[in-house]
Amino acid sequence: MASRRSAIQEAAKTQKAVPNKKLTRRPAAPEPKEREKKPAPSSRSAGTQTMRVMLTIVGFVVAILLGMIVGYALLGHKSIADILYPETWAHIFQLVFAP
Repeated sequence: MASRRSAIQEAAKTQKAVPNKKLTRRPAAPEPKEREKKPAPSSRSAGTQTMRVMLTIVGFVVAILLGMIVGYALLGHKSIADILYPETWAHIFQLVFAP
């Protein structure tokens, strides 16, 4: 029995086995697949791009008008109609860029 026990111990030392650890196999690396060429994504139509540009411009104009109404009419306590007169803007220009 002693020789069998020593043979098992020698085998354990050479294999460097870790007790109470579950040994698992590493899965084999998958073979590289050939990439399938996908069709190029279709570009937006000209109508969609034109509509996007037009909506952006309209949004800017609306934002400027609302800003003028809030700033001049509501905060400045002036008439909303005065925003449309060039004299008003000439006066504001002179106030801002006065020497």
